[in-house]
Amino acid sequence: MALLNTPVPYPGEIWAVVRFLASQSGPVVSETLRAFLEPHNRDEKKTTTVHYALTTLRSLGLAEESGEGEDWMLAGALADLRSDDYAAFQRALRAAVLGLQGHQPAETADDLRRALVWSLSRDPFSESFSWALVDSRHQRDAPDGDLVFVNPTRWPPFVAWAGTLGLGASAPHIAQRYVPDCTCAVRQVLEEHLPAGTPTDALEVLRLLREHLPVLPGGVISESSGYGLPDDRTVGTALSFALMRGEHEKWLVMSSDSDAKQPIKLQDPERLSMRLCSSITRQEATNV
Repeated sequence: MALLNTPVPYPGEIWAVVRFLASQSGPVVSETLRAFLEPHNRDEKKTTTVHYALTTLRSLGLAEESGEGEDWMLAGALADLRSDDYAAFQRALRAAVLGLQGHQPAETADDLRRALVWSLSRDPFSESFSWALVDSRHQRDAPDGDLVFVNPTRWPPFVAWAGTLGLGASAPHIAQRYVPDCTCAVRQVLEEHLPAGTPTDALEVLRLLREHLPVLPGGVISESSGYGLPDDRTVGTALSFALMRGEHEKWLVMSSDSDAKQPIKLQDPERLSMRLCSSITRQEATNV
């Protein structure tokens, strides 16, 4: 059951189930979940959103059944989740979808990963997308020439999943448009792995981001899908956008030393040539 196909719920609906499970002290009977989250639907013969949410979480290794299959609890990276920690939910979901932190890439997420790779090869500085635009201009943009999205019903769930994973966002300037803005995911990875206040070699940061967000250009999932870059120091446009947004919002400082041997090369639409960066410093949130 692919994540972009019905009846898989949108991630916001899955979050409601996850929050309820996280708020309990032990396993929860599925009927209890239905009673609290879907009180309008008491037909035991009807398969509900709660059921599909639990099934999806199980397929991602984030929930498991106990007893005779009626009791459910969170598992994997969600096992110790606080019910108010949405960022931790995002990180766990992203790790499961991308096959990180011991997760095997779930087959149910194949279509989502492929769409994310395509999206993050685009230019958020100048591009935003609606389904009509994708369908008319970009459906054959994948390197293999196959359709990016098999049918139009997969576009709305893709936008929802990309946003929840921190790898996309609604366009702030055009209604009902999507932008391949991965700033949220980039910031979460850097907050988790980059010490604040310490300049770090920019190429090392670039490799870190590609390791934890392998759907970015230069990451293993992107490269295995046929998307290439001129060299390992070239930063894709979507990641360039996220890093420069971090600089604009003052939670990143990017510097360029004239004698740096391996600066990374950022895409900057306001410059005629690439912008070079040799070190990146993460700023503490209190200093932003």
